[in-house]
Amino acid sequence: MRSEFEPIGFEDRLKAAGNLERLEEQLAPRLMAPLASLLSHSPDPDGALNLLERYAQGAPPQTLAELARLPAALSYLIAIFGYSGYLAETLLSEPQLVVQFARDRNFTKLKSKEDLMQDFARFSTTNPDPWLAALLARFKRRNYLRIVLKDVLGLSTLGETTLELSTLADVILSDAYMYCDRELEKRYGQPQYRDAQGRIVRAGFSIISLGKLGGNELNYNSDIDLLFLYSRDGETSGGNERESTITNKEYFVHVAHAITRTITQTTSQGEVFRVDLRLRPEGEQGDLAISLNSAHEYYEHRARDWELQMLIKARHSAGDVKVTREFLRGVEEYVYRSPGDFVAVESVLLARERISKKLRESRGQAIDVKRHRGGIRDIEFLVQCLQRLHGLHDHWVRSGGTLFALRKLNDKSWLSNRDYAALTSAYEFLRKVEHRIQMEAGQQTHRLPTTADALDRLGRRTGVEPAPAGRPGEVLLRKVREAFAVVDEIYQRVIHPADASQPGAVFELKPALTILPDSGCLTFDSVLTFLDSQSPEVAVLVREAPVPESARRNVIRLLSAMAASAEGFAPARANPAALRRALEVAGGSAYLTNLLVHHPEDLEFLNSTDHLHRDTAAMGQLEMGLEASSMIEPFPWASNAGMGLREKMGILRRQYRAGVLKLGCVDLTAGGEVFAMLRGWSANAVRCISSAQAIAQCAEKQEESTSAGTGSFVAMGLGRLGLSEFDLASDADLFFIAGSEANRGDLERWTHWAEKTIEVLSSYTQDGTVFPVDTRLRPRGHEGELVVTLDGLLAYVAEGAQTWELLTYLKANPLAGDGRLGRTAVQRLQEAIVQRFSTIEDFQGKLHQMRRRLEREVAVPGSNTKTTPGGYYDVDFAVSYLRLQHRVMTEPGANIAQQVAALRGAGALSPEDAAALTEGAAFLRSVDHILRLVAGKAPTGLPESGANLETAESLARRWSLVAEGQTLAAKLHEIQQQLRYVYRRLVGSE
Repeated sequence: MRSEFEPIGFEDRLKAAGNLERLEEQLAPRLMAPLASLLSHSPDPDGALNLLERYAQGAPPQTLAELARLPAALSYLIAIFGYSGYLAETLLSEPQLVVQFARDRNFTKLKSKEDLMQDFARFSTTNPDPWLAALLARFKRRNYLRIVLKDVLGLSTLGETTLELSTLADVILSDAYMYCDRELEKRYGQPQYRDAQGRIVRAGFSIISLGKLGGNELNYNSDIDLLFLYSRDGETSGGNERESTITNKEYFVHVAHAITRTITQTTSQGEVFRVDLRLRPEGEQGDLAISLNSAHEYYEHRARDWELQMLIKARHSAGDVKVTREFLRGVEEYVYRSPGDFVAVESVLLARERISKKLRESRGQAIDVKRHRGGIRDIEFLVQCLQRLHGLHDHWVRSGGTLFALRKLNDKSWLSNRDYAALTSAYEFLRKVEHRIQMEAGQQTHRLPTTADALDRLGRRTGVEPAPAGRPGEVLLRKVREAFAVVDEIYQRVIHPADASQPGAVFELKPALTILPDSGCLTFDSVLTFLDSQSPEVAVLVREAPVPESARRNVIRLLSAMAASAEGFAPARANPAALRRALEVAGGSAYLTNLLVHHPEDLEFLNSTDHLHRDTAAMGQLEMGLEASSMIEPFPWASNAGMGLREKMGILRRQYRAGVLKLGCVDLTAGGEVFAMLRGWSANAVRCISSAQAIAQCAEKQEESTSAGTGSFVAMGLGRLGLSEFDLASDADLFFIAGSEANRGDLERWTHWAEKTIEVLSSYTQDGTVFPVDTRLRPRGHEGELVVTLDGLLAYVAEGAQTWELLTYLKANPLAGDGRLGRTAVQRLQEAIVQRFSTIEDFQGKLHQMRRRLEREVAVPGSNTKTTPGGYYDVDFAVSYLRLQHRVMTEPGANIAQQVAALRGAGALSPEDAAALTEGAAFLRSVDHILRLVAGKAPTGLPESGANLETAESLARRWSLVAEGQTLAAKLHEIQQQLRYVYRRLVGSE
């Protein structure tokens, strides 16, 4: 062996000597000295030398001669051979490639998508291959060589490396899409639809990336998580073949299949990418490509929390960028509807528990730098939690990439400088280790090797400095464990500081044992087959249930959730009546189904038939009016001093959810008079509000060192709560009144109680919220005090209240607190409003102007039941105006129908007008209630198409709202015209 090679620490010196002897015959003599220097710095001199000898044996003489003229080429060879046996095979099969790299003056340049698109165009011209998959695989392998070289030579940072890997994936997806789309268009024609102007427009298609690719953080061997979207439904224009016209959905599903097949085919260069499509809506049960409308509907109503969290990294990769932009804008509010409390990471901790379980069950004792506690996944989860918690109001922190997001969180002080530095350092180090592991063999693994020699090689490849008396592998292990410890300390401190000593104990969310077989894409028939073998009686019940075809997916999700564990399935077996009602719910409401899917234990709430008679006691209290008070007593446990605030908040949310399920079930199955239905929903809300106030007072009293003092205090409802017409997905419009005798100290105490009441109702916990609270209707809105004295309120009504505020306060309804103060407040408030009305000139004109402004300023479809001409505002404004004009006062909590009846009894309305207003209001509220039950949100109008419209039409017929053969839209338009006619006649024309 030559003297310059003697100091190199070869493990097999005899083999190394033989390799060097043969190389001296192949390489120019002046290359031997540089070769010794390069091998002495290589992390694997034995492997590098062995591969170089193979290269020299197979390379053409002219290529070997180029090595002498281009010293950089030899350094590139040794770099690749010392770090990646996987990529070395490319250089062995294409020896000239390293020379091309050495000649490329732009080799160190960070290439953009446009650069790589041009590179592929040139590559496909000079290296033609009829098999697209093979062409893409070769192009990818060449660029991986270039990116790895820059990485291991220290010519690019971690961020630049992962960005180039991600950009390369985007280019490959773009080229695959263009080719597949072009070929399918020849067969089926263009996918198209008619726009609002009636023009024929080509439908767009977009490939959205998620996960590592979405965050521009792709590894050397990551799967790519994809979502395929198209813009609009329609049909293709047809190709050259007969009957080649298909729907846009079919066309784009074909496109998605073709793209996936192309980039996952095995070629001589391996497959291009492994593709994971399980993150699409409905997972493996969902369509491969879905429309924008379907995607938005899914993420708004049915997506689980982890599915929303993954959209933090969603971005455009290929296709029509406008489709991606519209999708991301549509889902952004759901992704960042921040809870405002770290308990909101429940779903993340659940996923983390699954990961830990997977890690424990993995083979061997190898350390996994990704999934280990304190590893890469924990850093990513931590960052995403902070982004969701703060991203609603602080848009700056919204970022797909982890490193970039860390910087942004630190910029806005959501992460301290110390934590930012520690997390950034740990993330960069662990990702570097991960990359070095993956580039060696080209496999998707995150585990450290278990043998000492392999661990030493990894340590050298990672760049650790060995201790004087230690091996590189030992130093690497120590640094990895130190990184884990630093990350875990921050994770526990930030995510759940209340129990840092026992991480995760607060949430203790353990995945249940799955008993439903994982058969891939579950179908209705496959679920029935499973039930036949496990529980025949349940299978019979499901077969007998009147489940519409459009609702079968809801049933599949419901039964899958219940069958996820023996404990979860037991109530379904034991309570066939409750299961039957649950199936009825699944047939009519995706939202209520979703509640049961996430909380299968709530089936017990449907266990008895008691709820079919509604909460008569509570409704009776509401219907008896002033004499008996419209308020409902809180739950007994709300004032229990032995229970903690968080425990009570969790119980309150479960109680409210139980009420929602009970009321929703009976409304879907039995229907009835809509104002009676809404009175039940109002009673459920009022009891939660009174309980929240009791919880708040109990918590505040425990914190106060002084006595509670004297005075009176009441929570008042406005809007839907004022009318006893509260509904699913309604906000609670509240304001708070203190007795006129209250001093400054009393008002401060009541304000604390009011704030705590709002917090108890609307803050996010692991059980969600009860409902949002809106206090903007209080005197002077946001600028006014949260709690006002009765005298202060009356003075405001007499002097400063605007016209719309008079109508608002006319609906005031005492809900919780001092009943006597509530009754007094309503009586004096109504008197003050009537007195103020008599002093306002042209009240009728002002009212009509306000109504017209609402019509013009709020852009909604014509099928909206509230603000459009002939909507509920017409009824509300007309009734309120007549009440003031004729001084007709009603009991608090009286709904519109009761107010109309009072007006008719006072001679202020003709029987015909009273009937038109009552029937119109009932129809509008019924349609609104149906849409809320079906979708779980306040509707802007009727659905344009799809399962929700079909279900709404079915319920409308069941409730006798429309005649046979009549559509809901036609009946709605008819009612709107009738109500607008009555409104104009009663309030005055333009």
